[in-house]
Amino acid sequence: MADATPYFGIAPFVLGMSRELVRAAAGQPDTVETSQDDEGGAVETWFYQGGDIELEFEAVADAKLESITAWSSEITVNGVALIGADLSDLPGLARAADIHDLELTDDFADSGQCWQSEQHGLMLWVAKDKVVNLTIFPRFDEAGEEPQWPE
Repeated sequence: MADATPYFGIAPFVLGMSRELVRAAAGQPDTVETSQDDEGGAVETWFYQGGDIELEFEAVADAKLESITAWSSEITVNGVALIGADLSDLPGLARAADIHDLELTDDFADSGQCWQSEQHGLMLWVAKDKVVNLTIFPRFDEAGEEPQWPE
């Protein structure tokens, strides 16, 4: 089991790592995909552990690891397993994980729901009443423009 540390990462991956540091820590990714984000920029996604971990970089040469998404119920937050949990259990599990500001931010009906904790830089995706993944983001400056990478 690995613990997801808000605003930091999931071992061995740390937000803000370069591609070279990621390769040094975990080897070559299983697969790499490039797609377009909502603003039209290119995003490079690296998949590890059979797709259980997704790492996202802006598709530019010197990009840093900007988000980590976990799909495995083996990944916990503060020792609490959220992935695979029933939606009805989520409020209690979030409290047990010391996440007190988790709120529904988007409901796409049958497609799923997005739950976020601003305090922890954490997003959970729920589909068919189950938590299917969690994503960790870095802190940002007061203007919300520049990521504040872990040290």
